[in-house]
Amino acid sequence: MTARRNPTIRLSGFGAATPRHATAESIFSAWLSGLPADGASSERPNRNMWQILTTQAITAALPPWEQRADCGLILATTKGDMQKVETWLNTDDPDHRSSPPPLLSDDLNTLAQQFGFGGPKTVVSTACSSGLAAIIEAAMLVQTGQARQMVVCAADIAGGFIQDGFHALKAISKSHCRPFDRQRDGLVLGSAAAACLVTSSTDPQRTADGPSLFLDGWGISCDATHLTAPDREAAGLTRAVRAAIAAVDSNSVDAVILHGTGTAYNDAMEALAMRTIFTHRPYLTAAKGFLGHTLGASGVIELALAAWMLHRQVVPAITGLEDPQWPELNFVRKAAVAADLKRILKTASGFGGLNAALAVSRSESMGP
Repeated sequence: MTARRNPTIRLSGFGAATPRHATAESIFSAWLSGLPADGASSERPNRNMWQILTTQAITAALPPWEQRADCGLILATTKGDMQKVETWLNTDDPDHRSSPPPLLSDDLNTLAQQFGFGGPKTVVSTACSSGLAAIIEAAMLVQTGQARQMVVCAADIAGGFIQDGFHALKAISKSHCRPFDRQRDGLVLGSAAAACLVTSSTDPQRTADGPSLFLDGWGISCDATHLTAPDREAAGLTRAVRAAIAAVDSNSVDAVILHGTGTAYNDAMEALAMRTIFTHRPYLTAAKGFLGHTLGASGVIELALAAWMLHRQVVPAITGLEDPQWPELNFVRKAAVAADLKRILKTASGFGGLNAALAVSRSESMGP
């Protein structure tokens, strides 16, 4: 799937929240400053964390106008509010257990009612590519006139169920996440919510505050090779990236925010895709060494970081990267790099071989 070069879609109002940070700007500043990693693989979140983080993210993403009757909502998530599911599973009340378990659609409807969204609403759950896939879905709804504006909210909480699952897969690092490092040994989980407003760029009154982006192109693909492992030849991600940049000069990509989980095969797959696609050397960075892997939230929260990269004209370093396994690639490590940034590529890959990529450029309406 691809989009032609036609910057008619604007992304604005990026809101993001983690247990330690309440805004996208504060997350970016902490990453830029090289502060210790924000991930919390051993942290057991409280039962209200989902509601707190999603409320913070969506509130920040909303524009000053209050007309929400025609605003739609897409919830992007891998597991949804698992704290509710765990409570349902662990209760001893027989009447409660006889009721159906909480569903992702329940989480969606709760958020829509909370904020008064009356437009189209749906859930996108494509593993860790959910956030970018939801942005693509929202863009298509706006482009085809099925919605005037859409809010995309991406969220996942690193609760016990998720932590136990990744431990069972032996995917959790014994120390800390080191994307693309020779000594990497796994990921670190994190909890987050992020949101943004998706509108037509020809409707300036529908732009929320803060840095905004033009959506230049997108690609989405499926490896169809393994339930959890990526395609070793990077064929799926390569297709998605090439689709995302099909209508622009590939040399115009100044930087890439990679998925960068710190796991052996995902990082190798992404490195191969970058060597295959780009003949120049764009800056390569990744945020999960700092943020932790926030699953379905990762695409939107890292897209928010892309907006701030373009706004500040700087590429933060990859937290945890000391000895790159692929020194021929232009990884940013140890210190941030000031750069003339006009276009950024964001990638995501998830279980089931689900890949997504977005090419974004700086909008002329970057906010304060």
